[in-house]
Amino acid sequence: MTAPAAFLAATGAQADALAAGPCMRHDFGIGPAGIRLTVAARDAGPLIEALPETATDAPHWRLAAWDGTESGRLPPPRPWDDTAHEPLGIVASFSDETQRCAYDLHTRSLIVADLAGRRAYIWYPRIATLPAWAKASPFRIPLSWALADRGLQMVHGAAVSWGGGAALLCGDGGSGKSTTALAAALAGFGYVGDDYCAVDSSALQVHMVYRTAKVLPSTLRLLPELGRWIVNPDRMAEEKGVIFLKPGQLELVASAPLRCLILPSVAADGVAGLVRATPAEAIHALLPSTVGGLMGGTPGTPSHILRLARRLPVYRLRLAPDLARVVALLRDAIGEGP
Repeated sequence: MTAPAAFLAATGAQADALAAGPCMRHDFGIGPAGIRLTVAARDAGPLIEALPETATDAPHWRLAAWDGTESGRLPPPRPWDDTAHEPLGIVASFSDETQRCAYDLHTRSLIVADLAGRRAYIWYPRIATLPAWAKASPFRIPLSWALADRGLQMVHGAAVSWGGGAALLCGDGGSGKSTTALAAALAGFGYVGDDYCAVDSSALQVHMVYRTAKVLPSTLRLLPELGRWIVNPDRMAEEKGVIFLKPGQLELVASAPLRCLILPSVAADGVAGLVRATPAEAIHALLPSTVGGLMGGTPGTPSHILRLARRLPVYRLRLAPDLARVVALLRDAIGEGP
């Protein structure tokens, strides 16, 4: 047995043994992808609260997570050097078309995936001490691999729906995606997601990945009603405020047909506006941040994003303090989609 195969087998055996004891389980669907999650850890509730409630009858991927640094809970010793995961997190010497190993520096978590067996194992030192932003988008990397197995692409973007169609909001952090999505949701739009969503570039569908939102202080100044939902208000000087959304707060939408791509940016003159943009601008707004946030993505990531940019109308939405006007322009863009 090769060293990568042996490490995968040892990690899987430990994860399975811990999953046989006390743990939390959650089955959920993201579009056509069915996921079965098992978490062997205390205080794992927020991770499950962040994930969709959409039921699935036939999970095709399994995620097994656990935490702990005491004897019997540490993963097998990593058989690579301390820098093998650089620069993106993937350990290239232990990854191929059948398995993948990665290390997430931000959460100090180990990710080992059996791609052929459609299983992934994730270890954290201690889930309870993860920052709120990490609890709001858990298992992002292995989920992106599971979604790719069903022809979906996780993307760095927000999405809202209106009148049977949806817009995908694209751009770097701080461009206004969250503010726009939350302003629209508070105005009656369906909320599909913030920060990360899943797209089907062939069927032109967008799917919810997380029932959460992340907001900057600038968003709160414009939408102060969100303040009562933030779970980490004392940490907003160091990190984004995090909201775990519940039914009744906003209209949560699991899936919707994509009608357009929106590139939000703050209007220099303070006047809201909507103008057509090019596919190249959409690719620039979506591809680098998606690849950067997903440890390089998968071989299919660029083609998914190029297909979206070429098949959907692209608009640049200039944001201004008049959020009612911004929301009206967004509604118009969705209505004019294909």
